[in-house]
Amino acid sequence: MYAILVALFFLACIHQKLTADIDAGKWQNVLTRVGLSGIISFFLAWRLEFPAQLSLNKSLKPLLGFGISTLFLVVIFFPLVSQTSFLAKSVKEVVHNIVKDQNSKFENFSILLKKFPQTYSEYTTKKFVLPKSFIHLNALVKVYGLGLSPNNNVAVGKTGFYFEGFGANRVEKGIVENFDNIADYMGQIPFSAGELRQWKKALEERKYWLKEQGVEYVFVLVPTKAFVYPEKLPNNLQNRNKGETRYDQLSRFLDTSVDVHFINMLPPLLSAKKEKNYPLLFYKTDFHWNFYGAFVAYQTIIDKLREKFPQFNLVHPDISEFELLIDEHWAHRRFMNMVGLPESLHKNEHYIKMLPKVGGRYDEAHDIPSAGIFDVILPKRSIVGIDGKAMDISLILNPKAPIRSILLLGDSFLEKCVYFFSADGQRVLNYRTIVNFPEEILQYEKPDIVIQEILNMFILRPPPQNPLGFSTAYLKGKFLDNAEHKICTRSSNDFFSRRNSKNSIFEIQLPNIPDMAVAEVRIAKVALRAVQAGKLEVQMYSSDNILYKKSQHDLVTGLNDLYVELPAEPIARIVFSGVEGSGSLFIPVVFELRSDHAIETTQ
Repeated sequence: MYAILVALFFLACIHQKLTADIDAGKWQNVLTRVGLSGIISFFLAWRLEFPAQLSLNKSLKPLLGFGISTLFLVVIFFPLVSQTSFLAKSVKEVVHNIVKDQNSKFENFSILLKKFPQTYSEYTTKKFVLPKSFIHLNALVKVYGLGLSPNNNVAVGKTGFYFEGFGANRVEKGIVENFDNIADYMGQIPFSAGELRQWKKALEERKYWLKEQGVEYVFVLVPTKAFVYPEKLPNNLQNRNKGETRYDQLSRFLDTSVDVHFINMLPPLLSAKKEKNYPLLFYKTDFHWNFYGAFVAYQTIIDKLREKFPQFNLVHPDISEFELLIDEHWAHRRFMNMVGLPESLHKNEHYIKMLPKVGGRYDEAHDIPSAGIFDVILPKRSIVGIDGKAMDISLILNPKAPIRSILLLGDSFLEKCVYFFSADGQRVLNYRTIVNFPEEILQYEKPDIVIQEILNMFILRPPPQNPLGFSTAYLKGKFLDNAEHKICTRSSNDFFSRRNSKNSIFEIQLPNIPDMAVAEVRIAKVALRAVQAGKLEVQMYSSDNILYKKSQHDLVTGLNDLYVELPAEPIARIVFSGVEGSGSLFIPVVFELRSDHAIETTQ
């Protein structure tokens, strides 16, 4: 009785919408509204206290049990029942499409048996969409009732915080990969020694390649929200006995063992969080830092540039140069749609705009939005190469800034910092990349500084690789920069020579060379005099004659300086031989091996 009365009340409240749906023939909407009214009515009736005279009547107890069972069945089957109009229409449409070109009933039947299951599955996957009310109800029950996430990409934290989970994420245009952030939080997928060495090589190759062109290089590692607000993680992810995360591993390794200008963004973010509780540095829902967090990151980068490159006369940025415009009743629509929660019930975020004050360094900036720095699309402009070809790229201008050109490479985190750099660069270019290093940009624009950023999530993928041309500058630069770390030197008399039917072969012995440290790099310079142009093959062997590395090199007539990197495995001898058929004739002049570590034993 209570349920019927409450249901009638709800239906009376929405009678106009019901009438409109009936007139329009939208029976799915009618069933949805009636069904939801029934579910809510049964629930409310169940929670109401029975009058005393009824509660004493034992004969009504079975009726109560029947009502609860009925409610359960209604909740389970209502989504299916509410879609009867879609199901009928979809079956009819799929059947029609399958049999429309058949000539007999027998052919219709046989082709239906064969094709209907897969065709119908594809049809529903493409066109079936649950009403938003069901999606919202599912998300609300999981998040607030069970403390679970409706989406594997999201982990539900405390006090309205959400964190990265595990699943597919877009890396850059056309590339989607899977990332298990949960396993990384727990330190279950650490780097191997080989992966750390590859990170070292990739970043140092970029540094030396850019240095050869007169461009400075800075690398920035950004933590995900879980590292800045670990106290907001769910309890099961706050295990004190967890292993070391990849972020901790890589940041320590880059600090101590890699020759690049490196910025670890975690300490300044934690410091800013400790200094003030409001505003937050990250959104509670979305995984990005907000524009206040982006400003703290920008401020840290500029401080590092001032320290390393005093020639640019950079000015220390300060938060007092901006007016913070904060909307405290904002919901992240895209995130809520992804999770399935109703946006109207989650306007508990604060959205920050950073408005530069008049009389500051942004007065001459051409592209700062009049409403302040917030999520607006960066303007694109064409840059023209020396060959006259043009390339479109995100580019903002400020003719009064101290640095002529800054190139920002990275993901969406660095993209939030671009407008801030307008105070420092006359031309600030932004290019989104994670996997590749876009060397082609240097054909159109030669920046003074390249700042590259990567988010912690993206270091869960394999270490980066570089274009082939980067290794030449790296090997030469690395060798020249480590003159004080000489391991051994050999003259032409120290080479053992032999000859096969077509080529000369020279070999150098490397006895008693200390084993290589995990972060160590060893580069050898080999001076060779070639009688004629050709190809040279270099082979590196262990003491038990295992071939660990082989490479080929072009020789020009006259003196050649070749730079080769030794592998991490212990090498006892190196063999140099002409490639068969290349016509290569050469004589070794000198061999020198250097390390980027101090070596106790030298020869």
